[in-house]
Amino acid sequence: MNQASLYQHANQVQRHDAKLILDEFASTLQWRTDGEDTLLDVGSGSGNVLMDFVKPLLPSRGQLVGTDISSQMVGYASKHYQREERTRFQVLDIGCESLPQELRGRFDHVTSFYCLHWVQNLKGALGNIYNLLRPEGGDCLLAFLASNPVYEVYKILKTKEKWSSYMQDVEQFISPLHYSLNPGEEFSQLLNEVGFIHHNVEIRNEVFVYEGVRTLKDNVKAICPFLERMPSTLHEDFLDDFIEIVISMNLQQGESNQDQKFLSPYKLVVAYARKSPEFVNNVLLEPPHQSIFKGVD
Repeated sequence: MNQASLYQHANQVQRHDAKLILDEFASTLQWRTDGEDTLLDVGSGSGNVLMDFVKPLLPSRGQLVGTDISSQMVGYASKHYQREERTRFQVLDIGCESLPQELRGRFDHVTSFYCLHWVQNLKGALGNIYNLLRPEGGDCLLAFLASNPVYEVYKILKTKEKWSSYMQDVEQFISPLHYSLNPGEEFSQLLNEVGFIHHNVEIRNEVFVYEGVRTLKDNVKAICPFLERMPSTLHEDFLDDFIEIVISMNLQQGESNQDQKFLSPYKLVVAYARKSPEFVNNVLLEPPHQSIFKGVD
């Protein structure tokens, strides 16, 4: 998923869900009384969800760090939003064994939209999110896929001889909760295990409608991890096979190109968690914290 410019214009589902969730939880997030909130976003991608929907919620003196495992995504976001004050982007693998020391315990909030389903070690990622938050407390707002028909399409494509060599590790790109009988309960347990005191987890059943073949193909191109492994001359053939399987799964509406639509029913994990329920009271007693930006007061 490294085609940053394409992703910037083909992430309608992510934008739609992130905006709804942020509107819903904006007043639940434990904002500091001094307006000096620090927020780190996990899996910022090209940066448009973060800048369009997260940053407007941050107090004017707040500081924002967008992170992504892809250096290409980080480079794109850094260049595209270089004039944004009190904002920076950096590479971070949230599933890493050890967080960079300069990030540990520095943030009041962590957000993440449509990222954690890429991380097979969910418990490790949640432990890192917990450790990004300040020792005195903080909160996080997370949304990611529990299941999606695209995972079943990938599995079928892998059985085809012409694609199998590019998809040997397909299970690494399927949400760790895709096969769970109770994803909400399983994720709640993981939050407990890493130390979150208070949390709320919902599994939401959603359906997104892609208008036309080209729209669906563009979205697949923006997120499919297998395309970059194969020659570009094979991309359209791969996408044609993808569409063919989607149609065989009865996820198509309309017959002609003018009214053709594709349905994507999916389960979305939406979780809010606090490191400490006393965070608001504690923060009143804390001295002003140092900037997470070098040279910024």
